Amino acid sequence: MSRVFLAAGIALALCRAASAGGIEWIDNDYDKAVAKAKEAGKLVLVHWRKDGCHWCTDLQEKTLATDDVAKFLGETCVSVRMDRAKYGQLAEKFHVDATPDTQFHSSDGRVVKRIVGFLPAEQFLAEAQSAPEAWKRIQELEAAIAKDDKDAASKLDLGRLLAAAGDLDAADRHLRAAAGLDTDNAKGLALEAWWTMADSRMREPRPDVGLAKEALAKVQELDPKNEKGRMDNAAVQLARIELNAAPKLAKASLEKIMADYPGTDGAAEAMFVLAADVLVDIDRNFDAGEAMLKKLAAEMPEDPWAKRVPAALEQLAVIRKESTKDIKKEGEEK
Repeated sequence: MSRVFLAAGIALALCRAASAGGIEWIDNDYDKAVAKAKEAGKLVLVHWRKDGCHWCTDLQEKTLATDDVAKFLGETCVSVRMDRAKYGQLAEKFHVDATPDTQFHSSDGRVVKRIVGFLPAEQFLAEAQSAPEAWKRIQELEAAIAKDDKDAASKLDLGRLLAAAGDLDAADRHLRAAAGLDTDNAKGLALEAWWTMADSRMREPRPDVGLAKEALAKVQELDPKNEKGRMDNAAVQLARIELNAAPKLAKASLEKIMADYPGTDGAAEAMFVLAADVLVDIDRNFDAGEAMLKKLAAEMPEDPWAKRVPAALEQLAVIRKESTKDIKKEGEEK
């Protein structure tokens, strides 16, 4: 074999290896990604990031670059990386307030699934794998509602999917309609509709507190004794609302949730919020925050909030290190 053919063979092999071992990214060209997705019959993966974002780098290097994740995304999506700072108008259109924000779009530009923040590879893959089914289900539910505008169950399901995708205004319309068709919660639809509305509004980077409070009041009215398992969730969201204005009151509320509803998903979230948002961010009591996170992981290891603990502990280590540097710097300046 000649050196020319040998070199060409090596180059081709390397090219194939690179393609098989990672995502083929399009950089900062959303329209190109959409066009390719239409042609290929795929979804569009839009990875919103910005320079200096620690969790953006971690998500790309520790999650998106893993073999299983890259393989699934390569088979299902055309992937584009978008710079949040440079493409602010497009980011605003798709409600990107924080990074990383990983969105799955249909080829006609609708967000059908959204993953905000960092997730380890296994959790990310589980979420990503639901994106094609979510888009299929959205289309099925819209068709069902077009045939029967009184189909409250379909309105609730569609509202949930749209809320998870970040299309909150459209979600609210369907959720309010579902609640209006089951005002006394006889079918169990109104409670879930109001809860979904409250939860989705509160989990936005810039929460709509007014709408959240309205929905949470309805949840408390429909499940005052936590018989349907939503009163504890509502209490956590109300405590979150108190965090900035009255952190001591929020702390007491979170501790009360842990005492009143032990073993529930609301108690797990209360522990996580108390550890991360109060003990670490507000009190700067890193030891207490770390202890609370480890307690959550030990007592409720299968809860979704407990599964966020490893990433939270990693972030805590970074915060602790930076805080130590700041204290040392202040001492040297004195």
